[in-house]
Amino acid sequence: MQTLNDVIGNFQLYAVCAPCGRMVKLDLPKLRDKFGAATPLTQIRHHVRCRNCQLRTGDIRIVYVGPDGAASGFHYRR
Repeated sequence: MQTLNDVIGNFQLYAVCAPCGRMVKLDLPKLRDKFGAATPLTQIRHHVRCRNCQLRTGDIRIVYVGPDGAASGFHYRR
Protein backbone atom coordinates (compact mmCIF):
# COMPACT_ATOMS: atom_id res chain seq x y z
CA MET A 1 0.00 0.00 0.00
CA GLN A 2 1.42 3.37 -0.99
CA THR A 3 1.81 6.11 1.59
CA LEU A 4 2.25 9.86 1.21
CA ASN A 5 5.96 9.38 1.87
CA ASP A 6 6.18 6.88 -1.02
CA VAL A 7 4.85 9.34 -3.60
CA ILE A 8 6.52 12.61 -2.54
CA GLY A 9 9.35 13.45 -4.92
CA ASN A 10 8.39 11.33 -7.94
CA PHE A 11 4.61 11.67 -8.17
CA GLN A 12 1.85 14.26 -8.13
CA LEU A 13 -1.66 13.61 -6.84
CA TYR A 14 -4.79 15.09 -8.35
CA ALA A 15 -8.26 15.00 -6.82
CA VAL A 16 -10.80 14.20 -9.54
CA CYS A 17 -14.53 14.94 -9.53
CA ALA A 18 -16.06 13.15 -12.50
CA PRO A 19 -19.61 14.52 -11.98
CA CYS A 20 -18.53 18.16 -12.41
CA GLY A 21 -15.28 17.59 -14.34
CA ARG A 22 -12.99 19.27 -11.84
CA MET A 23 -9.39 18.14 -11.26
CA VAL A 24 -7.09 19.81 -8.71
CA LYS A 25 -3.44 19.12 -7.90
CA LEU A 26 -3.01 18.23 -4.23
CA ASP A 27 -0.25 19.74 -2.09
CA LEU A 28 1.69 16.65 -0.96
CA PRO A 29 3.91 18.34 1.66
CA LYS A 30 0.83 19.98 3.18
CA LEU A 31 -1.00 16.62 3.27
CA ARG A 32 2.06 14.99 4.85
CA ASP A 33 2.19 17.68 7.54
CA LYS A 34 -1.53 17.34 8.27
CA PHE A 35 -1.93 13.54 8.18
CA GLY A 36 1.62 12.19 8.60
CA ALA A 37 4.09 10.67 6.13
CA ALA A 38 2.93 7.09 6.80
CA THR A 39 -0.70 7.81 5.87
CA PRO A 40 -1.88 5.46 3.10
CA LEU A 41 -3.20 7.06 -0.08
CA THR A 42 -6.42 5.07 0.37
CA GLN A 43 -7.04 7.08 3.53
CA ILE A 44 -6.41 10.38 1.73
CA ARG A 45 -9.15 9.45 -0.77
CA HIS A 46 -11.72 9.58 2.06
CA HIS A 47 -10.82 13.20 2.89
CA VAL A 48 -10.98 14.68 -0.62
CA ARG A 49 -14.09 16.76 -1.31
CA CYS A 50 -14.91 18.75 -4.45
CA ARG A 51 -15.19 22.47 -3.74
CA ASN A 52 -17.60 22.91 -6.66
CA CYS A 53 -20.27 20.31 -5.94
CA GLN A 54 -19.24 19.17 -2.42
CA LEU A 55 -19.15 15.46 -3.42
CA ARG A 56 -16.64 13.01 -1.98
CA THR A 57 -15.91 10.85 -5.00
CA GLY A 58 -12.72 9.26 -3.63
CA ASP A 59 -11.08 9.55 -7.04
CA ILE A 60 -7.41 10.44 -7.07
CA ARG A 61 -5.06 10.45 -10.06
CA ILE A 62 -1.49 9.46 -9.35
CA VAL A 63 0.82 11.00 -11.93
CA TYR A 64 4.42 9.84 -12.24
CA VAL A 65 6.65 12.84 -12.92
CA GLY A 66 10.06 11.37 -12.00
CA PRO A 67 12.67 12.94 -9.74
CA ASP A 68 13.16 15.92 -12.06
CA GLY A 69 9.45 16.40 -12.79
CA ALA A 70 9.92 15.87 -16.55
CA ALA A 71 8.28 12.46 -17.05
CA SER A 72 4.55 11.93 -16.98
CA GLY A 73 2.22 8.98 -16.94
CA PHE A 74 -1.24 8.37 -15.56
CA HIS A 75 -2.45 5.71 -13.16
CA TYR A 76 -6.19 6.14 -13.09
CA ARG A 77 -8.48 4.42 -10.63
CA ARG A 78 -12.14 3.90 -11.56
